[in-house]
Amino acid sequence: MVDLLRHKVRFGEFSWGPYLHYATFFDLLIRATEELTYELDDPIEGTVAAGGIPYAPVAIHGEIDRYPRYPDTVVVAGEPAAAGETNVQFDYRFLRASDGVEFGRATTVQVTITPEHAAAPVSAEVLERLRALGPLDREPSTIEPRALGDATGAAPEFERPVTFRTPHIEAAGLGYFEDYAREMAVCLEDALDAGGRSLRDLTGDTYPFVPVAWDLAIDRSIRFEDDVTIVGRVLDAGEEAVEVAYEFRRDGTGDVCIRSAVTYGSLDGDGRRVPFEPAALSAVTRR
Repeated sequence: MVDLLRHKVRFGEFSWGPYLHYATFFDLLIRATEELTYELDDPIEGTVAAGGIPYAPVAIHGEIDRYPRYPDTVVVAGEPAAAGETNVQFDYRFLRASDGVEFGRATTVQVTITPEHAAAPVSAEVLERLRALGPLDREPSTIEPRALGDATGAAPEFERPVTFRTPHIEAAGLGYFEDYAREMAVCLEDALDAGGRSLRDLTGDTYPFVPVAWDLAIDRSIRFEDDVTIVGRVLDAGEEAVEVAYEFRRDGTGDVCIRSAVTYGSLDGDGRRVPFEPAALSAVTRR
């Protein structure tokens, strides 16, 4: 596994509480992928210049055991794990620079999209370079988020409309990876507020609704000025974890562009998992 980048946690990246906002991990993965393309001698500039989209994430699984905080420095290491005809799977590790302790990991499936909007085949040259960095001997992971329909009983459902504009747009004219995570967070916060219990009200000695694991699949691209409605539904809620499924639905057509399931934990002031307070659980279980 190759160390790809070092990132010092900065004040402006905090979420509600003393921890790095989890959307920042999505940005770090994009940056790490770009660095990995240099290791592969297949830099993304050529694909971008030709009008393509290099190594676009189409699925991701992530887990965070202990959130970094100011002034930690995060090291992102990565390696190729598997390759298909048109996709590459990368494994990433998040480590704390001060002591080398691993606190999170991610697996991504990424596809290069041609200017004609087709998935480009993985060339023999790139495949050879991938094998030089990683054994590629693992079975590809299946990343399939739990769906809204997996909820049982009277599961609360909520939604939020979003128009994707700058700065939500990357150079390829697509919604930026980090903002998918950010918009899901805001969707949940809006739902809490609409139910009369804002995230501010629920935060005291503990910090509830911090993402500790997630699965996300991008089925269709979200483009500049697309109007999207994010629909969320609580799947499970208990003292140890709350899981919420999300869909990004394109207005007008009803296409589901993104599916995701996020597992939320509650953290103490040192970043350790603690049980959810009854008030926080009540905020996502009552209708």
